[in-house]
Amino acid sequence: MPNEDNARNAHRSGAEEPRSAAGAAAIEALQALSDSVHDADEQALRALQMRPVDAVALLHLVEAGRTERFLSPTELAAKLRLTTAGATKLVDRLSGADRVERRPNPRDRRSVVLVPTESATADLTRAYGHIHTPLITVIDELSDDEAAVVTRFASRFADAIRRAGERDDARSDG
Repeated sequence: MPNEDNARNAHRSGAEEPRSAAGAAAIEALQALSDSVHDADEQALRALQMRPVDAVALLHLVEAGRTERFLSPTELAAKLRLTTAGATKLVDRLSGADRVERRPNPRDRRSVVLVPTESATADLTRAYGHIHTPLITVIDELSDDEAAVVTRFASRFADAIRRAGERDDARSDG
């Protein structure tokens, strides 16, 4: 898929280069990680036979359900940056596929919360196990100091990407 390969390698066309060979090696390792995660995610989506947005929604719902902090359709829409109409269609798809149940909100009986079904949770565990299991294995091999470095890097990089996206959004809106 040439277009997909071009999109996955778009960062390599930037004018900036890291200041050291170690930085270049780190970027190459991160690209290999990104490629592996992308491929594994596609494999999971094929196993689930779901659209990417549906799988991400279900992941949010399962995560929220672990702490019994179930999400409303509006909260899910905000997490996914969807309109309420788009979220309604998504929830209808998930509900129609017996992956999500709408239940009365225990804190406000007038509204509903979205609860993933046990089978949907099991499907996600199976589909994403080939990502999650190696992640835990590798993380558990790190010393606390190494894990702290990974945490700092990942947090700083995620924040930098988010801020750059917000700047781009502001420029395109203005």
